[in-house]
Amino acid sequence: MMAVVSATSNGPDENLVEIKEDKKGWLSKRTHFTHRWKRAWFQLKETLLFYGENEEKLLKPINLVGAVVEVVEGGDGSFEWTITPKDRKRTFFLKAGTIAEQQGWMEAICEAQLSSRDHATNACVVQ
Repeated sequence: MMAVVSATSNGPDENLVEIKEDKKGWLSKRTHFTHRWKRAWFQLKETLLFYGENEEKLLKPINLVGAVVEVVEGGDGSFEWTITPKDRKRTFFLKAGTIAEQQGWMEAICEAQLSSRDHATNACVVQ
């Protein structure tokens, strides 16, 4: 079973609706070249998911507008999902500690995508 979350926008950032509360916390992110899991701090702000070494060093954003978010179905029992931004070729692999944590992040990402006034009518599905 795969959950897909998608939203698109053609408008500028000033057309965003404010999200109630920023989601933030520790997740594991698979490194791009070595494919090892590394702990990183994540914080969701409007339609951007920032990550970095810690809360004070949020250096890199992932644009969620138009991104495809999918649950990774694996046999190891981990709580993984991917985010593939619309404007990038790279796919980000993320992992939570529990199913509840994974669901919480995926729901927050879905809400962030839908908060853009110019989002497509694509359904936002989290399972």
